[in-house]
Amino acid sequence: MLAAAAGALMGLAAGPAGAWPIPYTPEDTRYLDATRGNFPGDDDQLLLAGKQACRLLYTGQPSNAVIDQVAGQYGASPEQAATVVRAARSTMCTQAPG
Repeated sequence: MLAAAAGALMGLAAGPAGAWPIPYTPEDTRYLDATRGNFPGDDDQLLLAGKQACRLLYTGQPSNAVIDQVAGQYGASPEQAATVVRAARSTMCTQAPG
């Protein structure tokens, strides 16, 4: 019984500590360096927008359509969204078609 309780406490203590924060990859860092100050939001929003752009590019959508979708969803200008798409394509989704 004591061993089970100790095991449960160990599991509770170890779980969250290793789960957050998620470290940035070198690609994430290069992407953030290219987009910070050029797109609305914090780093989490920038990464989310970039990963969304990659997902759309990998599904075969043309860059202009991806730019329009990112701009609309995040309230960004087309120029800001184009910065995100270019940065994502050159760092996080280099194998995307197009």
